[in-house]
Amino acid sequence: MKGIILYSTRTGNTKKMAEVIYEKVKEITEVEIFDIKDKKTLEGYDFALVGAWVDRGKPNPQALKYIEKVKIKNLGLFCTLGAMPNSEHGQKVSRNLEKLLEDYTSLGTYLCPGKVDPKMVKRLEGLVGMAVPKKIKEKMITTSKNSRNATEEELEEAGEYFKNKINKFLKAYSEK
Repeated sequence: MKGIILYSTRTGNTKKMAEVIYEKVKEITEVEIFDIKDKKTLEGYDFALVGAWVDRGKPNPQALKYIEKVKIKNLGLFCTLGAMPNSEHGQKVSRNLEKLLEDYTSLGTYLCPGKVDPKMVKRLEGLVGMAVPKKIKEKMITTSKNSRNATEEELEEAGEYFKNKINKFLKAYSEK
């Protein structure tokens, strides 16, 4: 069995998460890791894990396009977001990721916090006449400013999560 881990990163958070997942998964099976920008062909892989940073409750546009064109039926998703994974926003993102996996054999989803790009915060602060109510805009700015990178422990948990998911997948596949 051969897998691929693809990631899209803006500030390096998702890349770091992908690298930790890669280190764990390579302990149990052959796997390669690439930035989505590399436009790697997906032929010859039995499973894929795709990582993204969250934009408006979903994987960022570049990653979302990749997810939508993946022909590999065994797929897992991981993301970094500027809110905590157990927050209301994090729960919404989790539901959106699960929905993206409906047509695949799901290898799971995982969220880790990630520091919001300061350029994004500045852009939010500079928006005038937004269609978003003032209270919500202020909450978005505050949450973004308070965002943080995932801890080493959180990243290790993500790696172990996918290592376990892939291990179960490999066992089920070998029993067929």
